[in-house]
Order: sequence, then structure tokens, then C-alpha cells
Amino acid sequence: MDAIKKKMQAMKLEKENAIDKAEQMEQNLRDAEEKSSKQEEEISTLQKRITQLENDLDQATENLTEATTKLETSEKAQSEAEEEVKQLSRRLQLLEEAVETNEERLKTTTAKLDEASQAADESERQRKVLENRSCLDDDKIEMLEEMLKQATDTANESERKFDEVCGFKPNYNAYEFFSCFLGIRHGATRMTSL
Repeated sequence: MDAIKKKMQAMKLEKENAIDKAEQMEQNLRDAEEKSSKQEEEISTLQKRITQLENDLDQATENLTEATTKLETSEKAQSEAEEEVKQLSRRLQLLEEAVETNEERLKTTTAKLDEASQAADESERQRKVLENRSCLDDDKIEMLEEMLKQATDTANESERKFDEVCGFKPNYNAYEFFSCFLGIRHGATRMTSL
């Protein structure tokens, strides 16, 4: 009986650990989704900024056109316009690099989200397996307890009939005998299954 109780306690502890692990994985998934959402917001902000910078670039290009027209009348204006073109080219290069960096970050975030989703699916699958195993073990325990009760009742009835026939009362309790017997058989069964 103690072995069954210990087994039940161990299974209950395993079940609680599995539930805790599943909850932790679900929390990890929620954290990953929140992180992904924040990164998507950052990407959206960066895209808006890129659009603004492109508008700025268009405006700068118009300024460059005006500077080119003034180039005919002034060499100084020409030098300033060339410097402005260099600055705009550098800004465009920086924007292109920023876009590439953001695309890489998006790929990394997506990959991490996929991994977290797969881990959560696996955790859910393991949780269901452990729940099924726990239910089967509970059913088996109930069946063994019922068998013990029936065996005890049978032994007590046999002992009573024996006492009636022989007038002799043994110095052991049938419940203790069968509990011990089933405990030994249960231990032997466990040893065999191991």
C-alpha cells in the first residue's frame, strides 16, 4: 500500500512538474510574441522614417536641380552643390544599410518565433502524453485497490469459515496478509518491468 502511495505521489509530482514546464513554455511563447510585436512596431516606425527620408531625398534632389541651374552663374554655388550631392549619397547609402539591417533583424525574429512555436507545440504534446499516462496510472491504482479489497473480503470470509470449522484463529490479519502479498507481487512486477 505504501508503495502505491509513493508511486501516486511520484506521479502527482511528475504531473505538476509537467504542468509547470508547459506553463513556462507558454509564458516563453507569449514573451517571444510580445518581443516580435515590439520589433514589428520598430520596423513600422523605421519604414515610416524611411518614407520620410525618401521624401527628404526627393526634396534634396529638387534642391540639387536648382543648384545645378545656378552652377552656370557661380563656381561657389557649384562647389556647394557638389558637396550637398556627396552628403545625400552618403545618406542614401546609410538608409540602404539600415534597410538591410532591418531585414536581417526581421528574419532573425521570425526564425526565433518559429523555434518558440515549435517548442510550445512539443511542450503541449508532452503535457498531453503525461496527462494520459497519469489517467492510466490512476485507473490501474483504482483497479488494484478494488482487487485488494475483494481479496481481503475473500480472505476474511475464508478465515471466518476456517474458525467456524476448526475453532482455530490464526495470529495474523487477512488484510495485512494480502496487503503484504500484493505489495510483494507489485514489487516483483515492478522489478520485472524494469
